[in-house]
Amino acid sequence: MLSITLALERDRTAPARARTMVRGLRPLLGPERTEDATLLVSELITNAVKYGSGPVELHVEAGEDRRGRFTISDAGGGETPALRETGGKAPGGYGLHLVDRIADRWGVQHASMHVWFDLSY
Repeated sequence: MLSITLALERDRTAPARARTMVRGLRPLLGPERTEDATLLVSELITNAVKYGSGPVELHVEAGEDRRGRFTISDAGGGETPALRETGGKAPGGYGLHLVDRIADRWGVQHASMHVWFDLSY
């Protein structure tokens, strides 16, 4: 079982650092799922930096069942992540739609703020 946690500073470089870590999982995830995971992690880390508070963390667990769980956490403080209607005048709002479309499953835990998604590889 693989278990990795990456603590990130709450700044504009956090998504790039998270992408670099996820790309390092390519031998495990394969090329296609690595790109999927990289995109989804980047979107969720960006949201955590933009809307959350406190430290930002990326935790990855991958087991022998060829399933990975990616959890992005912060101290909360923002709105509860939810799918928004697209096509409105407000910019953005597509991150969770990507997660919903690409991930096998996803959800939110509210102890602080944890948004997670699972990918089979």
